[in-house]
Amino acid sequence: MTHTAALLWGLTAGVLPVFAFLTGLALLDTFRLVRFRQVAEAVVWGGVAAVLCVCLSRWLFWNPGAEGDWYGMFGAPWVEEAAKAAGLVFLIRTERVAFMMDAAICGFAAGAGFALVENLVYLELLPGGGIPLFLLRGVGTAVMHGGATAIVGVVAIATGRSGRGRSLAMGLAAAIGIHTFWDMGILSPLQASLAVVVGLPPVFILIFQRSERALQMWMGQKLNQDVEILEMLDTGNFLETPAGEYLRSLNTFPPEVLGDMVCMLQISSELSAAAKGDRIRIWAGLPQAPDPQLDSKLEELEYLKRSIGLAGRHALAPLMPTSSRDRWELKSLQDSRRS
Repeated sequence: MTHTAALLWGLTAGVLPVFAFLTGLALLDTFRLVRFRQVAEAVVWGGVAAVLCVCLSRWLFWNPGAEGDWYGMFGAPWVEEAAKAAGLVFLIRTERVAFMMDAAICGFAAGAGFALVENLVYLELLPGGGIPLFLLRGVGTAVMHGGATAIVGVVAIATGRSGRGRSLAMGLAAAIGIHTFWDMGILSPLQASLAVVVGLPPVFILIFQRSERALQMWMGQKLNQDVEILEMLDTGNFLETPAGEYLRSLNTFPPEVLGDMVCMLQISSELSAAAKGDRIRIWAGLPQAPDPQLDSKLEELEYLKRSIGLAGRHALAPLMPTSSRDRWELKSLQDSRRS
């Protein structure tokens, strides 16, 4: 076998298992919460994070007087997990990720990108390592990188949903603990790889089942609320309802602003119901029906937000509560318009 062929086989053995695992996670996403572009961006971010970490580790190992051994055992897990999780934290804080399953997929994708670059570095350092070595790295270390970053997102969503600092810190601490245990070498590479292969899939299946139940419950409750608001508006009896009486009590706002509030309530409910309808059609395997008015509705919603102002949006909040999942839903509609 030529040197080039050995490198190619080593790289394949080092990255194929983790990307096969990532593909399996994506197939479990029956509601298609994560788009391919989002997964690709997470992989790219993981690769960028790996480059930064490799530069730091080389400086620590090669710089005279640097404590490279200490960094490799205890510093690397902190730095690498923080770097991998940075992109996932951005997605959670900007409400592009709202459920455990999409946090797990995006986190695992970042870990896969990190493992890809890291194995390229190992191919450079150990060109004669052989396929068995890189297969162990692909099945063990690479999947560990993906699983640890996925846990950051899962813990953050499960404990906070909004990406608050404490929930993210809990997830990051769990990832660092897993990574540190791995680097300490208490288990042999073969034992560690077997533990990952046997233990990680059932954990992710349980996570996805719980996340899917949460998604179905949220969709059902919120869809009922959207339909109820639209029915009240369509019948013309909205002002006689408790919600209408509440709006009429906001007499400090000009009449035109109150009218914009009603319009915003209607358009928001229409968009919310439409987004949930799309998810249900995807889950049922039915084709999605494109909405030719989607662009105009999104543009009008942005106009109404500016028209009623911050005070008006706060006053409308009791009638139109917007959780992080509601904002995620709107962002998903906006992303679908761009794609």
